[in-house]
Amino acid sequence: MFDSLVFCDVDKYGFPHWNGFDFFRWYALPSNWCFMTGKAYLWYYKTAWLIHHRDKIKKYAFEARIPELLLAGVAVAEVGGTPERFKGVGVLQFRQVIEEILRNDTNELSNATSVGSIAIQLGVAAKTIGINPNTLTHFQQFRLSQCLLDNSFNIRIVAYHLHDLILYDNPDSDTLHLTDEQIILAASRYNRGTMRSKDDILQSIHKPPGSPGREYSEYGRRIIEKKETINKIMRADK
Repeated sequence: MFDSLVFCDVDKYGFPHWNGFDFFRWYALPSNWCFMTGKAYLWYYKTAWLIHHRDKIKKYAFEARIPELLLAGVAVAEVGGTPERFKGVGVLQFRQVIEEILRNDTNELSNATSVGSIAIQLGVAAKTIGINPNTLTHFQQFRLSQCLLDNSFNIRIVAYHLHDLILYDNPDSDTLHLTDEQIILAASRYNRGTMRSKDDILQSIHKPPGSPGREYSEYGRRIIEKKETINKIMRADK
């Protein structure tokens, strides 16, 4: 399904990755839509990223047989935040050193490092492409983290992982055509994993604001709340 990690091409000259300057402009400066600072800058970046990668999102959503809205919504939620290269060159190595000190050979800590514009854990990415995460060497983890900086590779991995998450709760479903509730469920799984029961997440959708457990579905609900805007961007509406 995927080319060997040894031969992936990192997109060095494509859309600029979120870096330390972007982080400062978003996190340290007050929100101003005229000067594009604070929360305004983060949303401008997310929107520009989605527009630039619109065709790739359409392509890989169709290939993985999932709704464009689900893939685009997860992208909007994940893009921006922590500088991307810092995770693959910094955070990953620190966790690998900790594992060496503790003589932990399961890669559990280092595989939990999230990398890519659409942040995805290394262990999850490896599993998605058919590799046992526990068998990855430190170099293979680093190589995978660099591959995830290529946005085509990143988007495609995320699309197939979302397909797996849909089938986790709905084994016999038509993964390409989902209800809003199914989109919320799959997106919430992307954010929180598979530990929480399906019933807990579905029940949280209908709980009033402030209720215990309401946060279980928050990630997915936000995608549906932005549904009209995301769909307009994907359709290239003006």
